[in-house]
Amino acid sequence: MKRPLKKLKDVIVPFCEGEAEKNLFGFLKLRFSNKKITFTTPKDICGFEKLDQFKRKYNKLCKGYHLKPKKDFSNVKFLFIIDNDLEDSKKINEFLEKEGHYVQLCDPNTEGMILAISGHPQVKSVGDKEYRKKCKIAFRGIFNCEAHKIKEEKLEKIFTNEVVLKNKLPEKVPR
Repeated sequence: MKRPLKKLKDVIVPFCEGEAEKNLFGFLKLRFSNKKITFTTPKDICGFEKLDQFKRKYNKLCKGYHLKPKKDFSNVKFLFIIDNDLEDSKKINEFLEKEGHYVQLCDPNTEGMILAISGHPQVKSVGDKEYRKKCKIAFRGIFNCEAHKIKEEKLEKIFTNEVVLKNKLPEKVPR
């Protein structure tokens, strides 16, 4: 008698721009996972600003997974979580989508997104690099730490079901 084949779950390998995104992803994964998709531990890409810097890191990371032959790994997908205020965010997003990967842009950046969700939106009144610094300073002032060091208790207060439903977080989630 033949055994029925067990359907493999989809596996998502997340890559985060830095520690703040990795921390946030880990928290959200635990709270809002639907159990239909398996996520591996997020990998920290360790920052980048431009497309050429990103492509170097991308090639090194993706080659390290040896996903050949493609048919054997059809249920494995890559998810890239990056800030939307990088110099080449748009180009990086286009490149990743063309490669067939999932992309989640933190708009405008991780600190700015968390500030907005918690009711402290920042007015964008300066250039991109200064605005990025402004968000980081405001985040430190309000939460008394840098984004990559924010504690789970504070994230729980920010991402209560009431806040999430009220602000309607973007639903660009892998399917």
